[in-house]
Amino acid sequence: MKKFAMILAASGLVLAACSGDNASETEPKEETVNTEEAAQESETAEEGEGVNVDKGLFNVEVTVPASFFEGEDLEQVAADAEAEGIEEATVNDDGSITYKMSKAQHKELMEELATSVEEAKNEITESGDFPSIQSIETSNNYDDFTVNVDREAYENSFDGFATMTLGMIGSFYQVYDGADADNFEVVIEMADAETGEVFDTITYPEALEEMGEE
Repeated sequence: MKKFAMILAASGLVLAACSGDNASETEPKEETVNTEEAAQESETAEEGEGVNVDKGLFNVEVTVPASFFEGEDLEQVAADAEAEGIEEATVNDDGSITYKMSKAQHKELMEELATSVEEAKNEITESGDFPSIQSIETSNNYDDFTVNVDREAYENSFDGFATMTLGMIGSFYQVYDGADADNFEVVIEMADAETGEVFDTITYPEALEEMGEE
């Protein structure tokens, strides 16, 4: 499952976010969370192009829209997912892919995504590539990050690129956890490590939309 989480990350949100020409098209628009008839209760949002997370009595189905797989061999993406233990990966006529997994697998996937966020934090603070960034704090569900920096060094560097990684992987976690893809936010606060003052706030996916407009 670890590799599957990486496959989803590589072929999903990262591609959607980095496709500047299609940023407005790749932005998730809607998400639906349903229980199957066997569960005898459901709640349904309007259909859209966002990631659909259908939580049944025993299984979870995650449908990722075609815009998340630009340039990918869809059959290979599906085959790789199944090879990593996903019960079923189906390439749909519209180019989206539906992953069917047990609830236990979905829980494991979310745990692995959480691990990926923690690894990304450690890489940013310990690799030496972003020397102004001293520490990163997060909320439990990764919808809020506080990045503590040497403000002067940060403002005279390109270390701000690290926030894109946090914004994308945090957004990825939110959507696959069943967040409302039309309304969720990942907020990154830049704080002066010496004073604690928050001097900048970056909000995803709004930041990606702004990049696409530039």
